[in-house]
Amino acid sequence: MGGDAFESTQRLSEEEYFKKCAEIKLLLDTAGVSFGFPVEVTDKQAICKERGKDKPYGDVDVIIAVEDHRRRTEIVKLLKTSVGLEGGDVLRNDTTYSFLSKERFQIDLQFCKQENLAFILAYQSNNDFGALLGHLLTPLKLKWSKLGLALKLKIPNVSGVGTCKAELVLTKDLSVVCSFLALPGHSLDGKTRMSTTEIFEVLTSTRVFFFTDYDVKYKIRERRKRRPVSDCFFNLLESNQNDLEEQKRNLLKKDEVEMLFRNFRNKMIKYEEYISLISEQFNKKDEVLERLASLKECANSKHAPNPKFNFQILCSWCPDMEQNIVGRILAKIKSKHSGIGKDAFEEWINVTEIEDIKSEVDIIKCIFQ
Repeated sequence: MGGDAFESTQRLSEEEYFKKCAEIKLLLDTAGVSFGFPVEVTDKQAICKERGKDKPYGDVDVIIAVEDHRRRTEIVKLLKTSVGLEGGDVLRNDTTYSFLSKERFQIDLQFCKQENLAFILAYQSNNDFGALLGHLLTPLKLKWSKLGLALKLKIPNVSGVGTCKAELVLTKDLSVVCSFLALPGHSLDGKTRMSTTEIFEVLTSTRVFFFTDYDVKYKIRERRKRRPVSDCFFNLLESNQNDLEEQKRNLLKKDEVEMLFRNFRNKMIKYEEYISLISEQFNKKDEVLERLASLKECANSKHAPNPKFNFQILCSWCPDMEQNIVGRILAKIKSKHSGIGKDAFEEWINVTEIEDIKSEVDIIKCIFQ
């Protein structure tokens, strides 16, 4: 996404964007697959024009619910043959396939499971909304990703190992996410187009909004230099900074979850008690405690994970995959390279170039896609 996968990519006007979406929709309708286009903010054309961009769209993103690898290849071929640049390349990044149209517009086809389609469309809707929301969640040890709303678990400062980390998905039910964060349902329905002003009003009214989270030291501010929606958000933030948090507190007065967030931020509650209380909101307290115990056991193990290649590194290479699938991929690689002796797998890691390990991962990932 972003329209920067190829050289000499052309941006799209609003008219060109919706025309290209219509062409792709017609082809995918005939293919009989479920799909969608992440909705864009309503004032994208106007805010881009204010910033000297006559053509507001960098690419066309399409989310397609197809799991079978062969079927995915057929869909890519269908669209590439019909609307793609003759002789142009198809680039693949995990489950996303990119190519140029005849007009040199970048087309990104992102494949997913059928049950994940609605969630991913909502997650990617309204441009930078998800990124701005995710930034508010980070200090609260929560994460917003394509897998759902997750809780970050850690056992810090383990001698010889460092910090042991894991993530546990609390829910991917969008109505539950909205209820927990105090977001209006339409903001994550994957259908409603919001304006940049509406995005600002929604985010600054949520339980997780604390003004200092958007301090200049955070990398999120770098987005405004190249992302018009983020730039509008920060302009509104800077012009209203004196009243925002007080307004939110008045709106959520005596709200127990907001108070829990506030107490954790102010270090009035310890980490383990905090994550226990958060997990109770989703009936996952036992699961969280079991995962923490597992992390502690890992931390107390005599053998630290290989810093070159391990489960956490593999997770970072497969950000759209659930951790149990990543574990199965690691198990297959380990089985293949175990050889003779208990240290054979570690020896293989140590003598193999990292790019060759990645190639091995890519081959085995195809089995689970």
